[in-house]
Amino acid sequence: MLASHLTGLRGGLEAALLLGLLAVWLAGDGASPGRRASASRYLWAGAGAAVPPALAAGWLFTYGERELTPEAVRAVGGVLSVAAAGCVTWAVLRGPGGRLAGVTGFLVVAREGLATGLFLWAAVWAAREEAGSAGPLGVFLLGLAVAALAGWAVHAGVRRLPAARRRVWAGGALVVVAAGVLARGVRDLQDGGPLGGVLAGPAVELGGAVAPDRWPGAVLEGVFNLPPDPSVLQVTVWVLYLVPALVLALAPVGFGRSVPVGVEEQKKTDARAGEGAGSGAGPRGPEAAVGGRGRGGADAGGERLRDGARRDGGRADGDA
Repeated sequence: MLASHLTGLRGGLEAALLLGLLAVWLAGDGASPGRRASASRYLWAGAGAAVPPALAAGWLFTYGERELTPEAVRAVGGVLSVAAAGCVTWAVLRGPGGRLAGVTGFLVVAREGLATGLFLWAAVWAAREEAGSAGPLGVFLLGLAVAALAGWAVHAGVRRLPAARRRVWAGGALVVVAAGVLARGVRDLQDGGPLGGVLAGPAVELGGAVAPDRWPGAVLEGVFNLPPDPSVLQVTVWVLYLVPALVLALAPVGFGRSVPVGVEEQKKTDARAGEGAGSGAGPRGPEAAVGGRGRGGADAGGERLRDGARRDGGRADGDA
Protein backbone atom coordinates (compact mmCIF):
# COMPACT_ATOMS: atom_id res chain seq x y z
CA MET A 1 0.00 0.00 0.00
CA LEU A 2 2.67 2.49 1.00
CA ALA A 3 4.72 1.71 -2.10
CA SER A 4 1.75 2.48 -4.36
CA HIS A 5 1.07 5.72 -2.52
CA LEU A 6 4.69 6.86 -2.80
CA THR A 7 4.77 5.93 -6.49
CA GLY A 8 1.85 8.26 -7.13
CA LEU A 9 3.43 10.96 -5.00
CA ARG A 10 6.77 10.79 -6.83
CA GLY A 11 5.08 10.64 -10.22
CA GLY A 12 3.00 13.77 -9.67
CA LEU A 13 5.05 15.92 -7.32
CA GLU A 14 7.65 17.16 -9.75
CA ALA A 15 5.13 17.97 -12.48
CA ALA A 16 2.84 19.75 -10.00
CA LEU A 17 5.69 21.88 -8.64
CA LEU A 18 6.97 22.84 -12.09
CA LEU A 19 3.50 23.77 -13.34
CA GLY A 20 2.72 25.78 -10.20
CA LEU A 21 6.00 27.70 -10.34
CA LEU A 22 5.76 28.27 -14.09
CA ALA A 23 2.26 29.71 -13.62
CA VAL A 24 3.69 32.18 -11.08
CA TRP A 25 6.56 33.05 -13.39
CA LEU A 26 4.25 33.65 -16.36
CA ALA A 27 2.01 35.88 -14.25
CA GLY A 28 4.90 38.27 -13.52
CA ASP A 29 7.27 38.00 -16.49
CA GLY A 30 6.97 41.70 -17.36
CA ALA A 31 4.92 41.21 -20.52
CA SER A 32 1.55 42.78 -21.22
CA PRO A 33 -1.48 41.33 -19.39
CA GLY A 34 -2.83 39.89 -22.63
CA ARG A 35 0.42 38.10 -23.39
CA ARG A 36 0.64 36.75 -19.84
CA ALA A 37 -2.91 35.40 -20.02
CA SER A 38 -2.20 33.82 -23.39
CA ALA A 39 0.99 32.14 -22.11
CA SER A 40 -0.87 30.78 -19.07
CA ARG A 41 -3.60 29.33 -21.27
CA TYR A 42 -0.98 27.67 -23.47
CA LEU A 43 0.76 26.26 -20.38
CA TRP A 44 -2.33 24.56 -18.99
CA ALA A 45 -3.53 23.49 -22.44
CA GLY A 46 -0.18 21.83 -23.09
CA ALA A 47 -0.23 20.10 -19.71
CA GLY A 48 -3.75 18.82 -20.33
CA ALA A 49 -2.88 17.66 -23.84
CA ALA A 50 -0.16 15.37 -22.44
CA VAL A 51 -2.58 13.38 -20.27
CA PRO A 52 -4.59 11.48 -22.95
CA PRO A 53 -1.51 10.19 -24.85
CA ALA A 54 0.09 9.04 -21.59
CA LEU A 55 -3.07 7.19 -20.54
CA ALA A 56 -3.49 5.73 -24.02
CA ALA A 57 0.09 4.48 -24.12
CA GLY A 58 -0.26 2.98 -20.64
CA TRP A 59 -3.47 1.21 -21.63
CA LEU A 60 -1.94 -0.07 -24.87
CA PHE A 61 1.13 -1.57 -23.24
CA THR A 62 -0.86 -2.96 -20.31
CA TYR A 63 -3.74 -4.62 -22.16
CA GLY A 64 -2.21 -4.99 -25.62
CA GLU A 65 -0.03 -7.74 -26.98
CA ARG A 66 3.15 -5.71 -26.89
CA GLU A 67 5.06 -4.87 -23.73
CA LEU A 68 7.30 -1.89 -23.05
CA THR A 69 10.58 -2.87 -21.44
CA PRO A 70 11.91 -0.90 -18.45
CA GLU A 71 14.91 0.14 -20.56
CA ALA A 72 12.63 1.62 -23.22
CA VAL A 73 10.63 3.49 -20.57
CA ARG A 74 13.84 4.97 -19.17
CA ALA A 75 15.14 5.92 -22.61
CA VAL A 76 11.92 7.72 -23.53
CA GLY A 77 11.78 9.38 -20.12
CA GLY A 78 15.39 10.50 -20.47
CA VAL A 79 14.77 12.22 -23.80
CA LEU A 80 11.63 13.93 -22.47
CA SER A 81 13.48 14.99 -19.31
CA VAL A 82 16.28 16.69 -21.22
CA ALA A 83 13.76 18.43 -23.49
CA ALA A 84 11.62 19.55 -20.52
CA ALA A 85 14.64 20.94 -18.65
CA GLY A 86 15.67 22.87 -21.76
CA CYS A 87 12.22 24.43 -22.16
CA VAL A 88 11.99 25.39 -18.48
CA THR A 89 15.45 26.98 -18.65
CA TRP A 90 14.54 28.95 -21.76
CA ALA A 91 11.31 30.13 -20.13
CA VAL A 92 13.18 31.39 -17.05
CA LEU A 93 16.13 33.04 -18.79
CA ARG A 94 14.48 34.44 -21.90
CA GLY A 95 10.82 34.74 -21.06
CA PRO A 96 8.28 32.32 -22.52
CA GLY A 97 6.06 32.90 -25.52
CA GLY A 98 2.68 31.30 -25.81
CA ARG A 99 3.69 28.27 -27.86
CA LEU A 100 6.82 27.70 -25.80
CA ALA A 101 4.71 27.70 -22.63
CA GLY A 102 2.44 25.09 -24.21
CA VAL A 103 5.36 22.86 -25.23
CA THR A 104 6.86 23.22 -21.75
CA GLY A 105 3.60 22.21 -20.06
CA PHE A 106 3.27 19.21 -22.40
CA LEU A 107 6.80 17.96 -21.75
CA VAL A 108 6.58 18.47 -17.98
CA VAL A 109 3.52 16.22 -17.77
CA ALA A 110 4.56 13.76 -20.49
CA ARG A 111 7.91 13.14 -18.80
CA GLU A 112 6.35 11.20 -15.92
CA GLY A 113 3.10 10.49 -17.71
CA LEU A 114 4.17 7.29 -19.44
CA ALA A 115 5.49 5.56 -16.31
CA THR A 116 2.56 6.84 -14.26
CA GLY A 117 0.09 5.63 -16.88
CA LEU A 118 1.65 2.17 -16.91
CA PHE A 119 1.39 1.89 -13.13
CA LEU A 120 -2.17 3.26 -13.13
CA TRP A 121 -3.48 0.74 -15.66
CA ALA A 122 -1.63 -2.08 -13.92
CA ALA A 123 -3.39 -1.12 -10.69
CA VAL A 124 -6.74 -0.93 -12.50
CA TRP A 125 -6.17 -4.37 -14.02
CA ALA A 126 -5.28 -5.82 -10.63
CA ALA A 127 -8.37 -4.25 -9.06
CA ARG A 128 -10.61 -5.83 -11.72
CA GLU A 129 -9.01 -9.25 -11.86
CA GLU A 130 -8.21 -9.87 -8.22
CA ALA A 131 -10.75 -9.57 -5.43
CA GLY A 132 -9.94 -7.03 -2.74
CA SER A 133 -7.05 -5.46 -4.66
CA ALA A 134 -8.53 -2.00 -5.16
CA GLY A 135 -6.48 -0.65 -2.27
CA PRO A 136 -3.26 -0.06 -4.27
CA LEU A 137 -5.22 1.90 -6.89
CA GLY A 138 -6.86 4.06 -4.25
CA VAL A 139 -3.66 4.95 -2.43
CA PHE A 140 -1.92 5.56 -5.76
CA LEU A 141 -4.57 8.11 -6.71
CA LEU A 142 -4.26 9.57 -3.21
CA GLY A 143 -0.54 10.07 -3.84
CA LEU A 144 -1.33 11.98 -7.06
CA ALA A 145 -3.84 14.11 -5.17
CA VAL A 146 -1.29 14.93 -2.47
CA ALA A 147 1.22 15.91 -5.16
CA ALA A 148 -1.34 18.20 -6.84
CA LEU A 149 -2.17 19.79 -3.48
CA ALA A 150 1.53 20.40 -2.79
CA GLY A 151 1.95 22.07 -6.20
CA TRP A 152 -1.05 24.31 -5.54
CA ALA A 153 0.27 25.23 -2.07
CA VAL A 154 3.67 26.22 -3.48
CA HIS A 155 1.98 28.24 -6.22
CA ALA A 156 -0.28 30.07 -3.76
CA GLY A 157 2.56 30.70 -1.30
CA VAL A 158 4.92 32.19 -3.89
CA ARG A 159 2.11 34.30 -5.38
CA ARG A 160 1.63 36.01 -1.99
CA LEU A 161 5.22 37.31 -1.95
CA PRO A 162 6.07 40.85 -3.10
CA ALA A 163 6.75 41.14 -6.82
CA ALA A 164 10.55 41.38 -6.58
CA ARG A 165 10.87 38.47 -4.14
CA ARG A 166 8.30 36.46 -6.08
CA ARG A 167 10.45 36.52 -9.22
CA VAL A 168 13.55 35.53 -7.25
CA TRP A 169 11.89 32.63 -5.46
CA ALA A 170 10.00 31.35 -8.50
CA GLY A 171 13.00 31.63 -10.83
CA GLY A 172 15.41 30.06 -8.36
CA ALA A 173 13.06 27.19 -7.53
CA LEU A 174 12.39 26.51 -11.22
CA VAL A 175 16.11 26.30 -11.95
CA VAL A 176 16.72 23.95 -9.01
CA VAL A 177 13.92 21.60 -10.04
CA ALA A 178 15.01 21.79 -13.70
CA ALA A 179 18.54 20.79 -12.66
CA GLY A 180 17.12 17.65 -11.06
CA VAL A 181 15.02 16.93 -14.16
CA LEU A 182 18.07 17.23 -16.40
CA ALA A 183 20.24 15.07 -14.14
CA ARG A 184 17.49 12.45 -13.89
CA GLY A 185 17.19 12.45 -17.67
CA VAL A 186 20.90 11.75 -17.96
CA ARG A 187 20.56 8.91 -15.45
CA ASP A 188 17.61 7.44 -17.37
CA LEU A 189 19.65 7.55 -20.57
CA GLN A 190 22.42 5.72 -18.74
CA ASP A 191 20.05 3.04 -17.46
CA GLY A 192 18.22 2.89 -20.80
CA GLY A 193 21.36 2.27 -22.84
CA PRO A 194 22.42 5.31 -24.91
CA LEU A 195 24.80 6.59 -22.19
CA GLY A 196 25.25 3.27 -20.44
CA GLY A 197 28.98 3.21 -19.74
CA VAL A 198 29.73 6.93 -19.43
CA LEU A 199 30.77 7.74 -15.84
CA ALA A 200 28.19 5.23 -14.64
CA GLY A 201 29.74 4.49 -11.26
CA PRO A 202 28.02 5.85 -8.15
CA ALA A 203 29.32 9.25 -7.03
CA VAL A 204 28.05 8.71 -3.48
CA GLU A 205 26.05 6.08 -1.62
CA LEU A 206 23.26 7.73 0.37
CA GLY A 207 21.64 4.44 1.31
CA GLY A 208 18.61 4.48 3.57
CA ALA A 209 18.79 8.24 4.17
CA VAL A 210 16.83 8.85 0.96
CA ALA A 211 15.28 5.43 0.41
CA PRO A 212 12.48 5.83 -2.17
CA ASP A 213 10.18 3.51 -0.22
CA ARG A 214 9.88 6.06 2.61
CA TRP A 215 8.28 9.47 2.74
CA PRO A 216 11.49 11.57 2.99
CA GLY A 217 13.14 9.70 0.15
CA ALA A 218 10.03 9.90 -2.04
CA VAL A 219 9.75 13.67 -1.50
CA LEU A 220 13.46 14.24 -2.21
CA GLU A 221 13.27 12.16 -5.36
CA GLY A 222 10.05 13.85 -6.46
CA VAL A 223 11.39 17.38 -5.95
CA PHE A 224 15.14 17.09 -6.60
CA ASN A 225 15.30 13.74 -8.44
CA LEU A 226 17.83 12.58 -5.87
CA PRO A 227 18.24 8.77 -5.90
CA PRO A 228 20.15 6.84 -3.21
CA ASP A 229 23.03 6.18 -5.64
CA PRO A 230 23.53 9.10 -8.08
CA SER A 231 26.06 8.37 -10.80
CA VAL A 232 29.18 10.42 -11.42
CA LEU A 233 27.78 11.74 -14.72
CA GLN A 234 24.46 12.60 -13.06
CA VAL A 235 26.10 14.68 -10.31
CA THR A 236 28.47 16.34 -12.80
CA VAL A 237 25.62 17.43 -15.08
CA TRP A 238 23.63 18.65 -12.08
CA VAL A 239 26.47 20.90 -10.85
CA LEU A 240 27.50 22.16 -14.29
CA TYR A 241 23.91 23.17 -15.02
CA LEU A 242 22.77 24.49 -11.66
CA VAL A 243 25.57 26.96 -10.86
CA PRO A 244 25.51 29.07 -14.07
CA ALA A 245 21.73 28.78 -14.42
CA LEU A 246 21.20 30.15 -10.90
CA VAL A 247 23.63 33.00 -11.53
CA LEU A 248 21.85 33.98 -14.75
CA ALA A 249 18.34 33.54 -13.33
CA LEU A 250 18.98 35.56 -10.16
CA ALA A 251 21.18 38.27 -11.69
CA PRO A 252 19.69 41.81 -11.35
CA VAL A 253 20.20 42.33 -15.08
CA GLY A 254 20.45 39.22 -17.16
CA PHE A 255 18.79 37.15 -19.78
CA GLY A 256 15.07 37.82 -19.78
CA ARG A 257 15.36 40.80 -17.38
CA SER A 258 15.65 43.62 -19.92
CA VAL A 259 11.93 43.62 -20.70
CA PRO A 260 10.70 43.99 -17.09
CA VAL A 261 13.31 46.62 -16.26
CA GLY A 262 12.41 48.62 -19.36
CA VAL A 263 8.74 48.45 -18.50
CA GLU A 264 9.39 49.76 -14.98
CA GLU A 265 11.54 52.61 -16.27
CA GLN A 266 8.89 53.55 -18.83
CA LYS A 267 6.23 53.61 -16.12
CA LYS A 268 8.37 55.94 -14.00
CA THR A 269 9.01 58.22 -16.97
CA ASP A 270 5.31 58.36 -17.82
CA ALA A 271 4.45 59.13 -14.20
CA ARG A 272 6.93 62.03 -14.06
CA ALA A 273 5.63 63.36 -17.38
CA GLY A 274 2.06 63.22 -16.12
CA GLU A 275 2.94 65.09 -12.92
CA GLY A 276 4.76 67.77 -14.89
CA ALA A 277 1.83 68.26 -17.25
CA GLY A 278 -0.64 68.49 -14.39
CA SER A 279 1.35 71.15 -12.52
CA GLY A 280 2.10 73.26 -15.60
CA ALA A 281 5.86 72.61 -15.31
CA GLY A 282 8.24 70.07 -16.70
CA PRO A 283 7.72 67.89 -19.75
CA ARG A 284 4.21 67.73 -21.19
CA GLY A 285 2.55 64.64 -22.54
CA PRO A 286 1.73 63.89 -26.16
CA GLU A 287 -1.65 65.62 -25.95
CA ALA A 288 -0.01 68.97 -25.24
CA ALA A 289 2.45 68.39 -28.07
CA VAL A 290 -0.29 67.98 -30.67
CA GLY A 291 -2.04 71.25 -30.10
CA GLY A 292 -3.44 71.14 -26.58
CA ARG A 293 -6.29 68.70 -27.03
CA GLY A 294 -6.04 67.65 -23.39
CA ARG A 295 -6.67 69.72 -20.30
CA GLY A 296 -3.01 70.64 -19.87
CA GLY A 297 -2.82 71.71 -23.53
CA ALA A 298 -5.94 73.87 -23.28
CA ASP A 299 -4.62 75.67 -20.19
CA ALA A 300 -1.26 76.27 -21.79
CA GLY A 301 -2.94 77.60 -24.96
CA GLY A 302 -5.15 79.91 -22.92
CA GLU A 303 -2.14 81.35 -21.09
CA ARG A 304 -0.40 82.07 -24.39
CA LEU A 305 -3.48 83.87 -25.74
CA ARG A 306 -3.81 86.03 -22.62
CA ASP A 307 -0.12 86.88 -22.67
CA GLY A 308 -0.40 87.90 -26.33
CA ALA A 309 -3.42 90.10 -25.63
CA ARG A 310 -1.60 91.87 -22.78
CA ARG A 311 1.42 92.51 -24.98
CA ASP A 312 -0.77 93.89 -27.74
CA GLY A 313 -2.58 96.09 -25.25
CA GLY A 314 0.73 97.36 -23.90
CA ARG A 315 1.94 98.28 -27.37
CA ALA A 316 -1.33 100.08 -28.13
CA ASP A 317 -1.04 102.17 -24.98
CA GLY A 318 2.51 103.09 -25.77
CA ASP A 319 1.56 104.20 -29.30
CA ALA A 320 -1.23 106.30 -27.92
